[in-house]
Amino acid sequence: MDRRLVFTTLLGCFLSLSLCAQQLPGSSMVIATPRPVGYFLTDSFEVGRPFRYSLSVRHPAHQEVVFPDTARQFAPFVVRELNVYPTRTDSTGSLDSAVYTLISFGTASAYLLRMPVYLVNATDCTALWASVDTVFLRSALQTSRLDTLQLATTTTIAPVKQQLNYPYLLTALLITALVAGIIYSIFGKSIERHWALYLLYQRHMRFLKEYNRLIRGMDPDTAADTANRMVVLWKIYLQKLKNKSFTSLTTREIVEQIADDRLADALKEVDRMVYGGTFSPQSQAALRVLRDVATQAYYRRREKIKPLSPTRIPPVPSPASPPVAVPEPAATTQPV
Repeated sequence: MDRRLVFTTLLGCFLSLSLCAQQLPGSSMVIATPRPVGYFLTDSFEVGRPFRYSLSVRHPAHQEVVFPDTARQFAPFVVRELNVYPTRTDSTGSLDSAVYTLISFGTASAYLLRMPVYLVNATDCTALWASVDTVFLRSALQTSRLDTLQLATTTTIAPVKQQLNYPYLLTALLITALVAGIIYSIFGKSIERHWALYLLYQRHMRFLKEYNRLIRGMDPDTAADTANRMVVLWKIYLQKLKNKSFTSLTTREIVEQIADDRLADALKEVDRMVYGGTFSPQSQAALRVLRDVATQAYYRRREKIKPLSPTRIPPVPSPASPPVAVPEPAATTQPV
């Protein structure tokens, strides 16, 4: 029993001397391993709001340390910013520290974090882990009971700006263009022919309407001026039908261009009205001859576009002009 007591006492003295040697400066004994200190600067955080974590370690001045990588070590947190402070060295060793600004989008009530600091050795690195620290989620939601809340009601209609659906519009335009192209490739010539016939018909109706209006408004006092206007209107219409210049042609040249036995006498009678101021019973008949010549030219023009079908195409109406009171010419009147 006495031997065991002496051995225990000697062992305790040896351990005490070893600890004292580690604490004495300049001692040749091995220095104690440093331990990092890591903790959250706040005890709680909000989702999406930044908060900070501090990590520091005191180590021998000759020892090189490496702080953890910001890309992989902080899950489930995201490192937003890193602030590294300069190394401070004194007689007790060196102090390195850094502050990490973190963001979390998790919804757990609490999170634990334990970060390492690496001591660089000759062959590898040794990880020294700090103590575990906890941070709690602080919810920004109201905790009031829903049944105690009063919902605000409003009946004001909020105007919504209409937006054009450009993809649908482009699709509709492409489909329309495709359908129009198919229809035109099948019925294009027929459509062009009917359109030309329609325009030709409308032009002839306008000519007849204006020509008949001038005939109805003719009287002996205005016969010369009215006849001149009717001849000009008639020449312009024939020029559009035949694609030939009639406005600059003389009476003889017009007769040579148009094969109609009645046209020569009709134009001579019209010339008497325009240049001689005469107004005889044959004057109105001569003007009707000019109208009939224009109508025949219209039908010939139609035949070139599409053969006429008497059973399907009605003739162009040619309303008769009302009779105009013509005074008996004096015996001394001489035609020019």
